[in-house]
Amino acid sequence: MKPSLDVFSPLVGSKFMIETLAGPVALLLVEAREYPRRGLPAAFPTPLSLILTGPLDLILSQDNYYVDHPALGRHAWCIAPIAPSVPAHQVPAPPGRVTEQRYQILFS
Repeated sequence: MKPSLDVFSPLVGSKFMIETLAGPVALLLVEAREYPRRGLPAAFPTPLSLILTGPLDLILSQDNYYVDHPALGRHAWCIAPIAPSVPAHQVPAPPGRVTEQRYQILFS
């Protein structure tokens, strides 16, 4: 599979299962976006960002994880947290506080 906006756009709103040492974690794909090429040679793919959300009770560290999706199969991708989480003792979050953890997968 070649990562592209055409591949991931139809999957926005679906869950990806992430294999962790604590067991599988479901992350919801909330955004797929391409970035401008800005002079990138044609031999390189267009930069692509996936934004996923997940629970606060298990925060994933930046690392490579096995990612499963029924439409894509299994892949190993680097996942990085991109938003601060609210400590578990503050859930539900006070007004204006983060209520979910956000993650990003970049393809470039």
